[in-house]
Amino acid sequence: MSEAREPSSGAPTTERVRGIFSRIAPRYDAFNLVSSFGLDRLWRRTTVRMAGLTPESDVLDLAAGTGDLTLAIARHGRPASVMSTDFVEEMLEVGKRKAARYDGPTRISFAHADAQALPFPDASFDVVTIAFGVRNLPDRAANFREVRRVLRPGGRYVILEFSTPQCALFRAVYHAYLGRVIPALGALIAGDRASFEYLNASIRAFPKQAELARELEAAGFSRVRWRNLTGGIVAVHVAEV
Repeated sequence: MSEAREPSSGAPTTERVRGIFSRIAPRYDAFNLVSSFGLDRLWRRTTVRMAGLTPESDVLDLAAGTGDLTLAIARHGRPASVMSTDFVEEMLEVGKRKAARYDGPTRISFAHADAQALPFPDASFDVVTIAFGVRNLPDRAANFREVRRVLRPGGRYVILEFSTPQCALFRAVYHAYLGRVIPALGALIAGDRASFEYLNASIRAFPKQAELARELEAAGFSRVRWRNLTGGIVAVHVAEV
């Protein structure tokens, strides 16, 4: 009988992802702000603009974590509603506290949900979003199937995710930053170096922009396009049904 293999350093598993994000939830926002030099806020605003929201849109935000994209959608996109979901309760609780201070026209609600097996009826949403969450899904294909199922005809899946810088020199500097600085910041801010070593490895292992686009097309999405931000450190993919 062969022995069970340990997952590779950057491979997401349900237990690994839940454990990491339940531990770092209280300090996750502080880490994001410092490690991205505040650029994460600009990335989310661009994502909202690319989502093409209207006052009638119903939005599902997957792997919403502490609610930063959910709140950016409500404040800058102003759709009719946004359902904020995550499968890590500790992250959702932070998001709920932040959303309690929101005062605007968008209805914000919360649900505990696995992005690979969504508890929503078919054709329930106009737009589905996910920020820095696809990378942490053990089964992206299952997520893509579920998103297509819950989107209404003509709906869009908008993915904000770390990606691959195009310039070789910039890419080398960025990868050095990921490998050395990110774990050190994780230890300093969140007291958890190991979790951020995983996050570094997961970014390095994630498909490049064109590869992710091909995965989305293979899953049945159409008009797949992407926009690089900050030299390709992150990319926003938009895919339609």
